[in-house]
Amino acid sequence: MKKKQDYTIQIVKKTDISQVVDFIMRIRSEIFPMLSKDQLPSDLLHFQSFYLQRKTAIMYAAYTQTGQVIGTIAICPYDGRFEHLQPFYQDSKTAEIVKCYVDPHLRRAGVGSRLFREVLQFSRNVGYQKLYLHTHPFLPGAIPFWQALGFEKRWKEDDPLWQTIHMDQKL
Repeated sequence: MKKKQDYTIQIVKKTDISQVVDFIMRIRSEIFPMLSKDQLPSDLLHFQSFYLQRKTAIMYAAYTQTGQVIGTIAICPYDGRFEHLQPFYQDSKTAEIVKCYVDPHLRRAGVGSRLFREVLQFSRNVGYQKLYLHTHPFLPGAIPFWQALGFEKRWKEDDPLWQTIHMDQKL
């Protein structure tokens, strides 16, 4: 049984960027060992302009009482990069959920669900009509987690490595 831990969820501040990026990259390298551990994704490299200075994007983090990051989630405008998904999102204001990571020792303890509720409220407040995300079957519990939160599968990629599953929900 997992030990219940007290934590708070807050919008990531400029002073916390380094710690949050370190957490994300550590978890990312554990669950995606095939990705480069040395190259920051563009949104993390330009964290301030991507998450802090846009009215339609935000990142939240879950922090222990001692200030340690134990989870993250972010929302940003969906950029249409998957052309085959255009029929699903071209006529709506769609946000993409990204960087949803929880410390492996605290998974299934409600951290991810609480983080999701924060981006859900943010998304409604800024006028998004749909939430989009993609995940992979090799991530333990990811698909049932998102389905339990109301997401539906829209498309499954045939790629033998990633087998990306695209999911969404209307707001």
